[in-house]
Amino acid sequence: MPWRLYVVLPAACALTGSVLGSDPGVADRHPVYVGVRVCAGCHGARDGNHIFSRWRASKHAQAYACLWSPEAREIAKLSGIRQEPQDAAACLGCHATAYETEPWEKEDTFFLEDGIQCESCHGPGSEYISPNVMGDLMDREKAVRFGLKTPGERECMMCHNVKGSHVAVLRSPEVDIRKKLKSVCGRGHEQTGMPVNSPADQHGWKPQPPSGAVSDTQYKYTGVMACARCHRGPKMGYQFSRWRLGKHARAYAVLGTKAGYEMAASAGVSGNPQEDPRCLGCHTTGFAVDKGAFLNGFDRADGVQCESCHGAGSEYSPEAVMGDRLAARRAGLRPVTEETCIPCHENAHGRTFDYETSVRAIAHPTRPPDQGKEARALRYKTPLNLALSPEGRELYVACEASDTVLIVDVATRTVVSEIETGGQPTDVTFSPDGLRAYVTNRLDDSLSVISTRARRVLQTVAVGDEPHGVITDREGKLIYVLNTPADSISVLDAKTLREIKRLAASRSPWSLANSPDGKQIAVTNTLSRFVPFRTQSMSEVTIIDTERAVVENRVVVPGANLMQGVAWHPSGKFALTTLNRTKNLVPMTRLLQGWTITNGMGVIWRDGTVDQVLLDEPHLCFPDPADVAISPDGRYAFVTSSGSDRVAVVDVDRLIAMLENASPDAREHLFPNHLGKPTEFVIKHIPTKDSPRGVLFSHDGRTAFVANALDDSITVIDVAKLDAVARIDLGGPKVITKVRQGERLFHSADITFRRQFSCHSCHPDGHIDGLTYDIEPDGIGISPVDNRTLRGILDTAPFKWEGTNPHLQRQCGPRLAVFFTRIDPFTPEELSALENYICTIPRPPNRHRPVGGELTPAQRRGKAVFDRTVTNSGSVIPLENRCVTCHFPPLFTDRSRRDVGTKMWLDRESDFDVPHLNNIYDSAPYLHNGISETLEEIWTRFNPYDQHGVTNDMTKDQLNDLIEYLKTL
Repeated sequence: MPWRLYVVLPAACALTGSVLGSDPGVADRHPVYVGVRVCAGCHGARDGNHIFSRWRASKHAQAYACLWSPEAREIAKLSGIRQEPQDAAACLGCHATAYETEPWEKEDTFFLEDGIQCESCHGPGSEYISPNVMGDLMDREKAVRFGLKTPGERECMMCHNVKGSHVAVLRSPEVDIRKKLKSVCGRGHEQTGMPVNSPADQHGWKPQPPSGAVSDTQYKYTGVMACARCHRGPKMGYQFSRWRLGKHARAYAVLGTKAGYEMAASAGVSGNPQEDPRCLGCHTTGFAVDKGAFLNGFDRADGVQCESCHGAGSEYSPEAVMGDRLAARRAGLRPVTEETCIPCHENAHGRTFDYETSVRAIAHPTRPPDQGKEARALRYKTPLNLALSPEGRELYVACEASDTVLIVDVATRTVVSEIETGGQPTDVTFSPDGLRAYVTNRLDDSLSVISTRARRVLQTVAVGDEPHGVITDREGKLIYVLNTPADSISVLDAKTLREIKRLAASRSPWSLANSPDGKQIAVTNTLSRFVPFRTQSMSEVTIIDTERAVVENRVVVPGANLMQGVAWHPSGKFALTTLNRTKNLVPMTRLLQGWTITNGMGVIWRDGTVDQVLLDEPHLCFPDPADVAISPDGRYAFVTSSGSDRVAVVDVDRLIAMLENASPDAREHLFPNHLGKPTEFVIKHIPTKDSPRGVLFSHDGRTAFVANALDDSITVIDVAKLDAVARIDLGGPKVITKVRQGERLFHSADITFRRQFSCHSCHPDGHIDGLTYDIEPDGIGISPVDNRTLRGILDTAPFKWEGTNPHLQRQCGPRLAVFFTRIDPFTPEELSALENYICTIPRPPNRHRPVGGELTPAQRRGKAVFDRTVTNSGSVIPLENRCVTCHFPPLFTDRSRRDVGTKMWLDRESDFDVPHLNNIYDSAPYLHNGISETLEEIWTRFNPYDQHGVTNDMTKDQLNDLIEYLKTL
């Protein structure tokens, strides 16, 4: 069976380009994965090694199957992975072979479900596995040229390195990799004490088919992998994985173990049990049936498979037949009863058989596992933004954690409906007629269209990456959606819901608001533009001309970042925005003076000029201003502080009068940094509940509503009294889990001296603020560091660019207190909760390639560059200077410190932590000090001596291709 591959592979491989050195006169090859079953053709029972059987009985063979388990789901949850573990790249990278390859790179004999196979360690085998390379007189040098790899401790540790997520759930100890290597294979997969095979006994005996068996000419055996196509996922209760982890799947393999030999000998079987019909009758499927009854793909080495109990499946296996139980039975599906099991299990090797107990042990349900009422009850809401219907009767609330939009009746202040939308709904708006509501789903890159009458989703359409803000123009003809990490604005036709154009925003557009006359839309951008190294940030408010649907102005706001909320004054003369003024160029020694991160507002005048004022006051900071709303009469502006759980009430007339009566110099240089000025226009602070975000006024201006993200509630404010008068419960769980507690700590400024900032201040959405900081443990002005994302970091220790923190509790504990917060550190309980939350911050799916998807031609060429071992001139690239050496999948980091030649005049160290590359496309700037604005600059400007990979020989096209591939990781 295996050798049929070598007829077809060379033609297929010739189309893929060269990645291997060639023998003289032999065409270049691109090896593909053939699967463990092909390896078993030679590495089964030959020479008594039983390599295949030893593998089949090992945890490597079960690596994929175990991802269905509750423990795997808990690890995924703890790691911020929202996908099924069996579909998540971060899990498959260490639990399956060739998870990242394209379909054409895998033969039809290869199955992902076989877990960690031979080719995980030895490389794709289509070329070296042929008889003239791997035959009895194996030419190792030739095999290596044809792709054979010999792994060592380093390669094993890429997956077996200690992972915090696994330790937390499984209490798994650190692996002694040398000892483990010997137990798994030893050098060359030595023998393990089984006798050397003798020829199979020639008894001339063939077991007869069991009574009632169907004719093998009518129904044929498809094999368990055919069953797995439908029975592997959650919809069918992970039936395949449950089987794979059971003894039935190892029934054939166990015959090749030392225990198998001993048990066979005690039963009077001599020689190899895997060749003796007395053993095979109960340890394989369909042994008593003629060879003509087996379809291609059936493998007896899969042990006791589905068809052992249910009958040969060629006729009933199609989905259309299996959906009709009566039709399936007519097509050969056998009911399973005690009589099905007794022939093999009754008195087998002297063991008693309890049918009821055994059936429960191998139960494979046909429905998804019920996560239970408790799990459903712990689904928080996390309201982020609100929209008031045009007639003012209903509030629509976008709830990130529950993937829903809640509808609140304004009169009764109760939740009257909940609508499932997409992943992590973030913002919501209405069409001018109120018949439609539009919701952005950040995790799904989509926009949901809701019928407000039917209260259901009518349609969901694709937009750009991680959409945040959404609004329609005044007439409702166009819908504007902000694609945050893509730095773009999708413009959709409201009738057809098709994107008609995409506008360029600045970095990370966040919120938007219509001017009173409907002629302009103001868009805030949460990240600063790229600026020269060690210079202040420069943020932008993007102004859209709604008549032409084009960007008409880009208003620069110097020294500002994290601009989020925006609202127009009813006069139309100006808009107000929230902002931070992060003093990232100043060492954090100035924290005690209240001058590290200051928080305030921007006044964006219609003519494009800008004023900035603070909302911080002496000894009373206003951390993380998230949103702003202006009352219909223009008297008040309400600003939420998600870091201190309050709303600032701004007297707008006083604010404008203060600005208009000041000198231009004071407005430009004094007010943006003056802690005393807010006392002139902030007239009150109104307490809310945990982490207030979105805020809006009722149409009559008498009431304001505030979404409390981490309390699952809405605070109702009486505008005349300027007091909170009610709390609307959105129905979230009452119990506060450890992760929820950590989330509250992450978003609270209570831990910081004078409550200046929170963890969220530098890591909005658990991501980046795009700035470089002087943290100062190493001297003033020394070692500036780029802020790194927290998404998906759990198993990438050590932390910080210099790798000084071995775990998150060290990073977020004493170190944070000494250099960041200047106040008592978190208690051990708080620190544990904070660590749990940080670990669960989700990493969005990669926008450039789904798991197992096909690469574009450019990405495919880029992968060859990433994996290359020789330069364009043919010189061998040293192992330690290859891309894949340091950036090994699935996390694309080897968790070491390396000197890649990027040390600069302000740095004290030259060795830096190898960052993971997952979703690297959305975390610019790059390198330890953030000096590289783009991925291209890493190698065109900052790798002059080929220390950070060999790149100076590359053509521009090769570099472009490499970048395109990196974006898929």
